[in-house]
Amino acid sequence: MLIKKHGDPKKNRPPKKYSAPEKPFDGMMISLAGCLTRTHQYWKSKIEKYGGKVNNSVIGVTCLVVSPAERDRGGSSKVAEAVERSIPVVREAWLSDSIEKEQAQPLDAYDIASDIAVEGRGIPLDKMDPSEEALETITAELKVFGKRGVHKDTKMQDEGARILEKDGLLYNCALSVCNQKNQINNFCIMQLIMSPENCLHMYCKKGRIGDSIRADDKLEEWEDVDDAIKEFARLFQELTGNEFESWEREKKIQKKHHKFFPIDVDDGVEVRHGALGLRQLGSSAAHSKLDPMVANFMKVLCSQEIYRYALMELGHDSPEVPIGMLTDLHLKRCEETLLYFVEKVKSVKETGQEAEGVWYDFSQRWFTLMPSIRPFTFRDYTDLAEHAASAYETIRDVNFASRIIQDMSGSTLDDPLFERYKKLGCIVSPLEKESDDYKMIVNYVEKTYEPISVGEMSYGVSVENIFAVEVSSCPSLDDIKKLPNKVLLWCGTRSSNLLRHLQKGFLPSVCSLPVSGYMFGRAVVCSDAAAEAARYGFTAIDRPEGFLVLAVASLGEEVKEFSNPPEDTKALEEKKIGVKGLGRKKTDEKEHFVWKDDIKVPCGRLIPSEHKDSVLEYNEYAVYDPQQVSIKYLVAVKFDKQGVVYDTSEA
Repeated sequence: MLIKKHGDPKKNRPPKKYSAPEKPFDGMMISLAGCLTRTHQYWKSKIEKYGGKVNNSVIGVTCLVVSPAERDRGGSSKVAEAVERSIPVVREAWLSDSIEKEQAQPLDAYDIASDIAVEGRGIPLDKMDPSEEALETITAELKVFGKRGVHKDTKMQDEGARILEKDGLLYNCALSVCNQKNQINNFCIMQLIMSPENCLHMYCKKGRIGDSIRADDKLEEWEDVDDAIKEFARLFQELTGNEFESWEREKKIQKKHHKFFPIDVDDGVEVRHGALGLRQLGSSAAHSKLDPMVANFMKVLCSQEIYRYALMELGHDSPEVPIGMLTDLHLKRCEETLLYFVEKVKSVKETGQEAEGVWYDFSQRWFTLMPSIRPFTFRDYTDLAEHAASAYETIRDVNFASRIIQDMSGSTLDDPLFERYKKLGCIVSPLEKESDDYKMIVNYVEKTYEPISVGEMSYGVSVENIFAVEVSSCPSLDDIKKLPNKVLLWCGTRSSNLLRHLQKGFLPSVCSLPVSGYMFGRAVVCSDAAAEAARYGFTAIDRPEGFLVLAVASLGEEVKEFSNPPEDTKALEEKKIGVKGLGRKKTDEKEHFVWKDDIKVPCGRLIPSEHKDSVLEYNEYAVYDPQQVSIKYLVAVKFDKQGVVYDTSEA
């Protein structure tokens, strides 16, 4: 009866449609970066299985997937580009959760980058975790790129505005003051700006370094040029206690208590603005006349990235202060301040009120001359070596790079890499991987390297490429062969310092301090251990590429040996005596050999030495005449994480 009344339900029911379940990554292009818990190949297969595609580039992708630890590492160039392009950067868990729940999870719930942006949270750089600050500043736009750079916040730069120049004076000043006792760490930018319509504006921005958002800034139009100049000079004197014209014409200046001090910015383009940006890197080497490997090498040295990272790691990366475009006079003033306080510190007792006063005084002076997002009070020689001497040498070399690179922000079709290569006046050529020299150098690396520890992880090293180098300012191999006691040694350096090395060779250390690298005074310091050089060449765990330098050094007829810092380095400097610092580890002498006729290569596995109480871990060699050191090879290396076992089982 029921069937008659209502009919057969099976006949009236519409046919059921069967289709494959929706895949969580349908239509998505996903990019992967950094060291994930599973291999990139594992995730590639999973993403493709669930409907998505994987792209090596971040251009046009749905999101970039990284490890949660990425923010602790400061962010790679891939992360920086994604942030620049407003592409979501998400935790690896987004992949596994989307697969488990069978639908793509909201990207913003897994985002690790948007909350880092200063504009988004209003947190000053000096109050942020250093890793978050790093991700911000490596993508930050430099506000002033040099003496002629109109401040970006005025929005007048793109309109063709220019800094007023009258009677030989440029009206653009950067000022700084640091007094940690009073919690002062401030900057001030003053500019007179002429618009294309010849309207004059005065711009003044003042605030705490690293807190640009809360800084006070004012842009005012002035009808009378002379009145504007008078007001500019009045403000300068009010802030510094000195006359503007005496400073600008003759560099006469006196630091007044609690007053600002001028950062003497040079006329040029800082490398953070003028070097190759992220979007130019791909095309820059494509049409170069250089050998492809050399072109790629020059591309690295002409990119903004290595200079931004170098300044970020030192805490001197404020976008407001063009610290990579300083005058030689300002750099000389920094060097003199450092040398003066090194001697003063050595002359006082190690502890006590007088010593504390000396350290405090130097700290305030140093961070006024070299503005930092994170100033602190120096306490010991290690602080001086790492955050003053080494920082000064790096900033000096970044300034040199700015002058070599200049402005590459335009088209890359005119072969800018070749033009910069010609400026260096050196010859860089890749070694054949089957050559005897290549094999010898790889062996030298492997025998004398020990893993670098970062937290709980250890990093080995692999050789990517080797370049033979002829630096015109260094003695040729034929010339150095005439000198006595020649050794092929490792030299450590940041990538940001390489352009100067390639044009000028090595400069002696800036000062004498009883710590590694400086304990023999103003000398060129090398080592027979690649492990020692790698400490300087290693950048960060997510930026694993670096360079080690091999140089032939003549130690001279007389070589003195030390296992502790010598009391008098000046006598060594004056007599130019070769020095060997004896480390707690040495290379096995049974494996040493002679290369190129009579150049000793101390290549041997690292073994304990007889000098167990030495302050040095590895042997160091000091040469006081740069003309006794000749750079011969650049070894491009990659630091590889050791002992990592990737889980390739199914999720």
